[in-house]
Amino acid sequence: MKSSTLLTLILIVTPAFAMTPSLVRAQAPEASAQALYRESSGYPGKKLAELRAQGKRLDSAADERIRGEQRQLAARHATQLSARPNLAGLDFFYLGRLYDLADKGDEVIKAMRRFLAEKTPSEDVAAQTARYMITIHSARKKSLDEAESMLAEYLRQESQSPHSRCQMELELAMAQTKAKRYDRAVAHAGEAFRGAKLLKPITGVSASEIDKWIIEAGAMLAEAYTVMKNKEEALAAIVELYRRALDLPSANLYRQLSSRFAERGREVEAALKALESTGRSPAPDLAVAEWIDQEPVTLADLRGNVVLLDFWYEWCGPCRAAFPTLKGWSKKYRDKKLVVLGLTELQGEIAGQKMTVQQELDFLRKFKQQNDLPYGFAIGDTRANQRRYGVSAYPTAVLIDRRGVVRHISIGYSEREMSELHDMIEKLLKEPAPVS
Repeated sequence: MKSSTLLTLILIVTPAFAMTPSLVRAQAPEASAQALYRESSGYPGKKLAELRAQGKRLDSAADERIRGEQRQLAARHATQLSARPNLAGLDFFYLGRLYDLADKGDEVIKAMRRFLAEKTPSEDVAAQTARYMITIHSARKKSLDEAESMLAEYLRQESQSPHSRCQMELELAMAQTKAKRYDRAVAHAGEAFRGAKLLKPITGVSASEIDKWIIEAGAMLAEAYTVMKNKEEALAAIVELYRRALDLPSANLYRQLSSRFAERGREVEAALKALESTGRSPAPDLAVAEWIDQEPVTLADLRGNVVLLDFWYEWCGPCRAAFPTLKGWSKKYRDKKLVVLGLTELQGEIAGQKMTVQQELDFLRKFKQQNDLPYGFAIGDTRANQRRYGVSAYPTAVLIDRRGVVRHISIGYSEREMSELHDMIEKLLKEPAPVS
């Protein structure tokens, strides 16, 4: 009989052996509440590192699987922690955070209430997190009085996070809208909208997440105003959303708005045409590695002109379909000071064929000649221009007025898109140039 089998039999026959002092000392110490939470919260990062080490990428299916595993791990740790005797203070705080990761809202509220009842002055920062989490989960559970009370308590404290405040206001706006308490929904959506427009990306909150908050808050505000029969305020909220997309600028946000408010397209279009550039920030400058048939120039140099930035790729069919129209506008309006710039980037390959920088530039020059495009190309060596303008779909046209301010964004190629873009070009060309 093998020694490992014999030891197994001894342990089964004489369980008292497992309780000897020497074995108790050999057991690992019980993990703290904070350690259990850190293990659960760090699980996705650990798994992502493992995927990268294996040369794999995180796709949507893998992300969903990892998030599910994280919820299961957090639930196990929460069950383990809640079974311990003599929990106190921060133990309940981390228990609540584990329940949050496990998506168990009722348990989050219970644990965080217990923490707030026992907290010490040195735990005020953690207490604000607890109030934030109670507000969020109470709003989702339709416990609106508790959510309102906890938000009010959060706002009475000095330590506040603008990102947390924005999310609390947004959750309450959505909850109050569902409850048909539209006056409260307007108040919270207004605060969320104002706050979200001031936010900057931080760790854990990306620019796309902030864009989502802005859209949701603005949409909630417009919906509540519409139900309250305040159509002018509703339209103003929608137009303010579009203005935000133009001021960032963010073509991605603009596209989401166009989809969300498609039924109000004509009245929004009319309102946007009435927007002026006075007091608005100029468009971000371009990062250009190489120019083709265009002297190096900055957007500041082009003030006084109307500038159309066309973001395109050679593999993009709709981009190619738009070329004849852009070519026609460039020729027709050149004397009226319309400047068209085609923006693309070096990709290291064309049609699956690896290329050097020089080979790719030679290809783009030949491509431009073959398509008889009379305007210049601005070639980047990174995706900096796409990031600065929030571009993720092609073609995207960004129209900048004579003062250097973004006034219109067009995404995709369709008869309607090109018609609206053309109308806006003619409008901006009629506006006077700024006094130098």
